[in-house]
Amino acid sequence: MADTKIQLPPDSTGASVDTVDVTTGAGVVKREVVSLGDPTTGANRAAISAAGRVSVDASGVAVPVTGTFFQTPQPVSDNAGSLTVDAPVGTPVFARLSDGAATLIGQKTMAASLPVVVASDQTVIQVADNAGSLTVDAPVGTPAFVRLSDGAAAQVGQKAMAASLPVVVASDQSSLPVTVTPSPLCVVIAPAANTGGTITLPAVAGQFHYITAIEITRNATAALAGTATLAITTTNLPGGGTWYRVGNAMVAGGTQKDVAQQFTSPIKSSVVNTATTIVFPVPGAAVLWTATVWYYAAA
Repeated sequence: MADTKIQLPPDSTGASVDTVDVTTGAGVVKREVVSLGDPTTGANRAAISAAGRVSVDASGVAVPVTGTFFQTPQPVSDNAGSLTVDAPVGTPVFARLSDGAATLIGQKTMAASLPVVVASDQTVIQVADNAGSLTVDAPVGTPAFVRLSDGAAAQVGQKAMAASLPVVVASDQSSLPVTVTPSPLCVVIAPAANTGGTITLPAVAGQFHYITAIEITRNATAALAGTATLAITTTNLPGGGTWYRVGNAMVAGGTQKDVAQQFTSPIKSSVVNTATTIVFPVPGAAVLWTATVWYYAAA
């Protein structure tokens, strides 16, 4: 038998094993060389590096995983409107959303989009138009929000159109100031000094008068130390009777604007197809009225 072989005492067949000479502090000794392989054929032996590491084919080894591990991107395909993820069941994955041209992160800036902030207790859900009504694809009780649109562009506030949404102003909000442009119809009177006068809006068949603005002014060519009250009355207007009361005292060469009003909601006459009047009394010696009413007629 060669020096590199030793006989196994228990084996009656005389089978031998490989050995190698190793120099130790006690001199040269023989150590047994063992290889790992297929026990049925002796082939497919595992390779061992010079550093003593065993090379293992990971495809044939089951390794238990414990502790924290990271998510892995997995290929995702569009399967007739749904997403199919090619990954083992239970594998944590993430899907990267795209518009087909570029990868998107967060919210994309679009021409007709509205900035939307989702509350911590809300969920973005699918909303479908179901023959004029809205169908929400979410479990009952799920808090959600819906972004309203007229089908052409997202709307903010109230749109000036027939199909606009009604808007209610909250108790802690103020309505915007509205400037009313006077109607092209108007009546002006400028009677002589110490003379009364009447503004008459002529009757229009089948229509009411809608007053949008009134302006009443007095001026005096001489002082009037009056203590009387001038009552300006009306006919065919809501409330009727006296509308304005002004003191009659005036200074020489003075001008006094008694009324200057624009109405955000026009004042509608009481009766259709009827003249509407505003009547001014005698203002006093050397005092002159100038009065103008803007209005339009409609059903």
